[in-house]
Amino acid sequence: MSFSFSFSGEDIDDQDGCESTTTDIAAKLEDTNLDSSQTSISPKRHTLTELLESLPDQISYNWHDVPASQIQPGDGGTQAAGHGARIPRRALFDIRQQLMFESDPTAHDRKGDQITAESLLEGLQTGDLSTGVYEGGFKTWECAVDLAGYVSCTFGDVGIVGDVHRCIIELGAGSAIPSLALLQKVLRYRQSRYDDRCQWSKVRFTLCDYNEDVLRLCTAVNVFLTTVLSSQGETEQGTLAEEEDLEIEPDLVRKTLQTLVDANIQVDFISGGWGDEFTNLLHSNHTNGELHTTTNHTLLLASETIYSPASLDIFSQMVLELLTPHDNGDSQRIRALIAAKKVYFGVGGGVAEFEDTIRSHNGRLETVLDVKGAGVGRVILEVFTS
Repeated sequence: MSFSFSFSGEDIDDQDGCESTTTDIAAKLEDTNLDSSQTSISPKRHTLTELLESLPDQISYNWHDVPASQIQPGDGGTQAAGHGARIPRRALFDIRQQLMFESDPTAHDRKGDQITAESLLEGLQTGDLSTGVYEGGFKTWECAVDLAGYVSCTFGDVGIVGDVHRCIIELGAGSAIPSLALLQKVLRYRQSRYDDRCQWSKVRFTLCDYNEDVLRLCTAVNVFLTTVLSSQGETEQGTLAEEEDLEIEPDLVRKTLQTLVDANIQVDFISGGWGDEFTNLLHSNHTNGELHTTTNHTLLLASETIYSPASLDIFSQMVLELLTPHDNGDSQRIRALIAAKKVYFGVGGGVAEFEDTIRSHNGRLETVLDVKGAGVGRVILEVFTS
């Protein structure tokens, strides 16, 4: 089953012109009756080293300027413009080119990879969201940019020295713009204060997406680009052309991974569908109660994850489970921020439906940012356990 719903032009245009630039962007969501009980991809853990193994000899990328969200006390959570981050992201045409190569049966003998590449390539070319196959992770959606600006402004101390470990978990990460904005801040801070390295606490990013290939072709590559370009001092606004190519020299991946190690930053990934298995894997990924300890602060991020009513219940339960104290931990030390459109026309999802679902599981929502001037209303919500 397929149908269209309008995002009212709020998909973020790729500056290479590969994404749609029409005022009415229609995404087709297939098989909308899928519910959480149906079979989905089993969750799986991945390392950055593993996901970078398929890097081509050259990456094409462009820059996305993220405006800061400056929140003043008592302003009711409205938005004011400011200076934000400049995030590198792999160009869509470059992802498409690699998928075309991988879908070519003459390029390799792994038929499973060919079929997967063909399905993802079709979704990328047509803009179709196919439930259980491709959830739009290659594109950068506008709510992700809202969240990136908010966390970049609000969590400015993420890389400061001290004995508090910090975990950033992004669900439905895709291009991972919010996490990359924080990663960039940590790298800049620590590279400018290398003499303080003995005092640096660990910062850990866990980036999650349904599709392993989205993590491999998009998310991990964006982490790689952010690390390389931050270490070269090339992420300041206005310092480079809108599009660039990066030659992948033989030793560049090793040096980039070592840059993260030297900065006491760990990045890992989880692919697969949400549910108990996913939540258990995420908990096991953060060993020794890392999610809930008095020496650890955790930030749970998600954007554009509540458009489908079929997944609202499982998503809500998962977020509340991650917020629930374990091993006598302090629940105030983990925060969950969800960026979303108020209404997803033609689908049935939205903030009201999400709030009803959260309340049915004894949770509650608060609006921390109401984006003004948007065609379709957008907000950033914080989730709390009651």
